[in-house]
Amino acid sequence: MDNLQKDDPTNLGKKSKKLAFHFDTLDQGTEAFMRWLGSGDKMSTSNNPIILKQFEHNRHTVLYDKTLHHDVIVESDNGIPFCKTCNADDCGHVSFTILLEQKYENDGSISD
Repeated sequence: MDNLQKDDPTNLGKKSKKLAFHFDTLDQGTEAFMRWLGSGDKMSTSNNPIILKQFEHNRHTVLYDKTLHHDVIVESDNGIPFCKTCNADDCGHVSFTILLEQKYENDGSISD
């Protein structure tokens, strides 16, 4: 994904950085999870920056990331999640998945 904006008239043809929000920290994923958990409509992208599409305990999770506008896959190997999209084990998608796993283990369900 290109974070550079080519058509900035104030920059006279030079490329400038365009700020883009992405869930690249564990804290951002935690915040997104708390927002999703408290949401009345957990499938609404207008209320939730990340929504859960598929969950298989200790195997894999499919999330929809509103900031990326596509699905994100987090695979779990022996209880250790790894985001295939970010190619990282410390992004927001991983923390969202960790919290889902904890909720499932504590409540026996990811539903309210």
